[in-house]
Amino acid sequence: MKQASDFWDALAPYHSEMENNYFDLPSLRRVIHEVGEPVLVVGAGQGLIVAELKSRGFQCDGVDFSAEMIRYARLRRGLDLIQADAKAMPLKSSGYQTIIYATGVIDFTSDETDIKHMLDEGKRIVNPAGRIFVAFYRLSPTVEDVLVKLGLLRNHRLQRDALQIHRFNLLQMLRWMAKQEGLGYLRAVLLLLRMSAFSTFQEKKIGFSMKKIFRKVNDVNSLIDQWPEQQPYRNEAEIRNLFGRLGVTTKRITTLRSCTVVLL
Repeated sequence: MKQASDFWDALAPYHSEMENNYFDLPSLRRVIHEVGEPVLVVGAGQGLIVAELKSRGFQCDGVDFSAEMIRYARLRRGLDLIQADAKAMPLKSSGYQTIIYATGVIDFTSDETDIKHMLDEGKRIVNPAGRIFVAFYRLSPTVEDVLVKLGLLRNHRLQRDALQIHRFNLLQMLRWMAKQEGLGYLRAVLLLLRMSAFSTFQEKKIGFSMKKIFRKVNDVNSLIDQWPEQQPYRNEAEIRNLFGRLGVTTKRITTLRSCTVVLL
């Protein structure tokens, strides 16, 4: 049976190619003036954000569900992260002044009951006077629209097939796009040109990084199959709706270049 961490375990050897994306170092710098120590990063991956905060003098710990990500955090950065499920972290109550849920945690979770459990756990761990930041990955309007037209973004769910884009060269991608939703070659060319012209630099960088990873992976199909068939995609309106349904009060929602950050 697939576990939530299987994809991240499989991606871990190649993660250095793409870790500085979505809630990235520039995003951290936009909110760092509001960060108080000690800090806990949930979904710490291989420790990029933890290492950056430590380099700035913050007392900081990190939690991740993937054993392989934690192993690479130790190998690459000498960090001892905590392996734990975000719904049940082995940490004392009120022990942190700031909690940061990095992208890949709340935003990748479909089950809203699980999200509520994660947030409740964060509220338990954070000091009553502390802050909780929740990061959601963000697509540009152009990429959103192209994915919808390709049938890869439906009802705020990103389809697993979206990963296929990264395995193709230009001609293969064009042929594949032409078959999606019966678009035909002309519309596929127009969509490809539009995405190339109007996607952000960050999105181009992510695409290039994923192509590099897929060239290195021995079994691309196996890696893709580890990914859920559908993954949530929440724009700002959906983020507001999510917290409304959960009955969680938000203090601020900030749209950054590559992610949306919610302050609780």
